[in-house]
Amino acid sequence: MGKTVPDLEMIMKAQTTKYEELGKILQTNKLAVLLEIVVVFLPFMLGLILSDRLGNDRISLGGNLFILGGSITYLGLAITLVLLWILTRKRGASWQYFGLIRPKSWFITLLQSLGIALAVFLTVRFIINPTMAALPFSGYQDLSRFDYLEGDIPNLITMLVNIWITAAFLEELLFRGYLMNRIIDLQGRQTKLAWGLALVSQAIVFGLVHAYQSPAGMFKVGLIGMVFGLSYLITGRNLWPVILAHGLIDYLDMISHYFGT
Repeated sequence: MGKTVPDLEMIMKAQTTKYEELGKILQTNKLAVLLEIVVVFLPFMLGLILSDRLGNDRISLGGNLFILGGSITYLGLAITLVLLWILTRKRGASWQYFGLIRPKSWFITLLQSLGIALAVFLTVRFIINPTMAALPFSGYQDLSRFDYLEGDIPNLITMLVNIWITAAFLEELLFRGYLMNRIIDLQGRQTKLAWGLALVSQAIVFGLVHAYQSPAGMFKVGLIGMVFGLSYLITGRNLWPVILAHGLIDYLDMISHYFGT
């Protein structure tokens, strides 16, 4: 007798079941969650480290125009985003998981972003800066890599465009939208303590990726990351207000560098 031809419908159903089982493992298994976080962030972190060691911190666009951040950093970031997308799809998560939901009102979202930006400004002015000044070992935040913007309109415009893509959108997607929620998955519960640990953990990692700003800069950026993370929770884990606030704050910072202030 000839071999029986496998039933296509049964094969597809079995494959679907295996896919769903894999998704459940990636979503709930603590070891799988931890490994996913490491795998996702490793290329980005290695890119930052290698760029710093090799002095690869600019991509030339011709003449005196360039993008801040080396090719190795952007390659690492690209790999991180691809891995994030693949693994997120594998476990069946949607954009809503990150907080990228369509706002009911963009006007209210804009007001929320202005409130977050104001909260960051007040926190820096009245809490972070005085705290740093009181710590003898803190030193100063090193922002010298942005000095080239002073009086340079073309590079300022390039930087302002780049900010929305890398700093505002991608940093918020990675640290608030992805990392905070995966740390919650890692703990297997959504208690206040669990969210508190997620809040602190993402702020620490956020500070570490800004190592080029000196230890004092990492400390300051980490605390700002705490404000962003808290704002993300207060707005019902809606990422858009935090993205807009992050972009606005960085815009003002880069413009101040342009004027040399």
